[in-house]
Amino acid sequence: MRAMPGSPPQVNAFLICDQAFPQAGTGKWCVIGTYCVIWAQRIPVTHAPLVIFIGLSDFEGNCTVTVGIRDASGSPVPLPVKGQDGNQITEIRMQFQAVPMSVAEFAVPFPPMTFDVAGSYTLELAADGALLAARSFRVEQAPPPGQMPQLPPGFPMPPTPPEKPA
Repeated sequence: MRAMPGSPPQVNAFLICDQAFPQAGTGKWCVIGTYCVIWAQRIPVTHAPLVIFIGLSDFEGNCTVTVGIRDASGSPVPLPVKGQDGNQITEIRMQFQAVPMSVAEFAVPFPPMTFDVAGSYTLELAADGALLAARSFRVEQAPPPGQMPQLPPGFPMPPTPPEKPA
């Protein structure tokens, strides 16, 4: 099945991680250190690295893909860089022309990001202004050393294996 001309991309991967790079020789992507919580000793916190790995398919290209972060109130989180016009930017923008085999995998490194308050944030992925995917992550005050939780807040406990009959 071929992508319809002008159809939005399908999102196959949308991960927050420490690193993402193509492996030498094979071109396979290595995605290292995925997470959904940024633990901070103090808030506000400046966090880096913040890399987004994105896999898209089933599109013809000729679209603008953007990635941005919103805070809990829905306001864009400004990036610590300015655009060519000198204004603060709130999203990273990439232009795709022709896409071979209608598949694209790539990493988007963010500059060091400052989060002023603890709480929920949303990473948004859009193509030509249409939202393709959103994923939440949290910024949390870290507990004292040696008391780090094993699972993020609100995460369900893993299932316990059934007991063996005696």
